[in-house]
Amino acid sequence: ILCMKINNNELYQLIAKLDWQLNMGAEAMVEEEHNNYFNMEKVKTKKGELSTSGISQEINNAYLQEDEKNKGKILQESFDKCLTLEDLKNCMLDFNGCDLKKTATQLVFSDGNPNSNVMVIGEAPGAEEDRQGKPFCGASGKLLDKMLASINLDRNTVYITNVIPWRPPGNRAPTENEISLMKPFLMKHIEIVSPKMLVAVGGSASKAILNIEGGILRYRGVWKEIRLSKSLVIPIISTLHPAYLLRAPNQKKLAWEDLKSIRSKLQELND
Repeated sequence: ILCMKINNNELYQLIAKLDWQLNMGAEAMVEEEHNNYFNMEKVKTKKGELSTSGISQEINNAYLQEDEKNKGKILQESFDKCLTLEDLKNCMLDFNGCDLKKTATQLVFSDGNPNSNVMVIGEAPGAEEDRQGKPFCGASGKLLDKMLASINLDRNTVYITNVIPWRPPGNRAPTENEISLMKPFLMKHIEIVSPKMLVAVGGSASKAILNIEGGILRYRGVWKEIRLSKSLVIPIISTLHPAYLLRAPNQKKLAWEDLKSIRSKLQELND
């Protein structure tokens, strides 16, 4: 039976029949060999064991795998239709695959100038971002503004977004699963904007885009490249998150080195 090819309708029917048998009190599978019910220790099976073993487990696994394939296919089809930022925003608003959406106040999509040469990517919204619907608000946002101003940039000359568009509860860091789930949206976001350079702010953003391991201090200040297509290759640098700098002001000197490198790279790209 397990080797048979079954479609989704048959899966539903088989699972429903198994559930019905369990609810009716079935405790053993019928076999050709005679069961000795006087020796109940050999044949008695708990409902939990029966429902998660044998055929039912194989059916559930097959269904889940098929479901994931369908989800991926549907998501890819949605991405293919996203030609503008408004298309992508609507696609994200319709996406219900991330549990963070259930606890957040609203989607935090972006801020700044989408025609800018510089795209700044943060980690996830905090409490203030969740209230205002814009990335980098509050104390960390004010510090980011000062950092940008130090190299003659502001929110009119950069474009800002996050890896995660919904606030994680308690302002915790995004999980690897959440980052993996939302990464395709981020990469599509970058593709649509097509900036001349990317600035990954903080560890989560750097890990999401560059697939790196370890702390941000090991990778900050180093220029790398990401290839989104044969014709779209974008330089990227990682730097320290303003929230981290507020907790560790002695590290601002490292951030200043990164900012000077960003300024030099931008001048080089504009020449």
